Amino acid sequence: MKYPISRFLLTITMGAIALIGFAACSDDESSGTTKPDQGIVPDTPVLPATTDISPVIPSPITVSPNPDKTKFRISGGATLNLNDTTTIPAGTEVAFTNMTLDLVKLNPAGGTTGTPLQVTFDKPAGAVGTINWYELGASINDENKSDCGTFMLYATYMATYDAAKPNMYVTRDSVTFVREDTYCQAIVEDTTTKVPEAPGANIELVMSTIDVGTKDGTGISLASMSAVPVANADLTFSSDELTGVITIRSANGVQIAEYTNQKRKPYTDDWTAEDLPPAPAHMSDFRFSEKSLTTAVEGFDSFMFYVATTPSYNSETGDGFYAFTLQHKAATPDANGNFPMTVLIYKKK
Repeated sequence: MKYPISRFLLTITMGAIALIGFAACSDDESSGTTKPDQGIVPDTPVLPATTDISPVIPSPITVSPNPDKTKFRISGGATLNLNDTTTIPAGTEVAFTNMTLDLVKLNPAGGTTGTPLQVTFDKPAGAVGTINWYELGASINDENKSDCGTFMLYATYMATYDAAKPNMYVTRDSVTFVREDTYCQAIVEDTTTKVPEAPGANIELVMSTIDVGTKDGTGISLASMSAVPVANADLTFSSDELTGVITIRSANGVQIAEYTNQKRKPYTDDWTAEDLPPAPAHMSDFRFSEKSLTTAVEGFDSFMFYVATTPSYNSETGDGFYAFTLQHKAATPDANGNFPMTVLIYKKK
């Protein structure tokens, strides 16, 4: 197997990055996991100049929010055109030495400003041959609703074939996205109106986990709550080869939908794989609109839940009702392109 970068070049490149690239970026708030005081608006980031020539091929960046827009997952990335003989000298090997994500806010009157919103991702320890933001866990998390408006996210990719010049090639991609003002408004509780008991409040749910994959021939049987061959599965999963984004598909009359509360306050019931409803969970914890049910949902992730209903679904008894999320996914696919996953599912007790 030919590696995209030789072990020798990898060793010296890592050393060069440690002395040059990483040291310069040690205080880069956009690419680390340290979160500064959300009340302080940082200056607009200073981006390195791009180079006229580069073998870097960006894959379009996408920014996908959860229902209440407190979290955004970032997909896309970049690859290297190893056949670009006009840019890469013969006999050399090129690799990515650094990558950054920088966020700015676009002013209505023009220009940009800094923003307290922070981008985080797991930066590789050394030189790499490809960059996949989704696999690196790139995201924007802001439970405090610290800033709303129109934003631009810059992805900057640095590559080289010479360890002494880690930023020989610099390429940049960008995307704009909106977080509407309503998502930064304070929640006003109505203490004068008695809230009626939600449907399903007395239907208790139990939880299970099931191990499946995106390309290993397995899916999920809801009746048996187990992994089964795709041909017999109610839920199957596939991943985009370029971005790693996972799509859920249903069969056998099963329908699925994102569990979304974006029009309902408070937002304390926007469950995730790390923020589960208090035990025991109830069907009322996952209210949804039947009009939103469909047979395919793109962007399966751990920061939101999904609802599935079978043909026997009964809203009064809870029969045929399931709520599920991605509990864990391997950071990279195996040799067959399969992402092993663990899916967490609730069903009627």
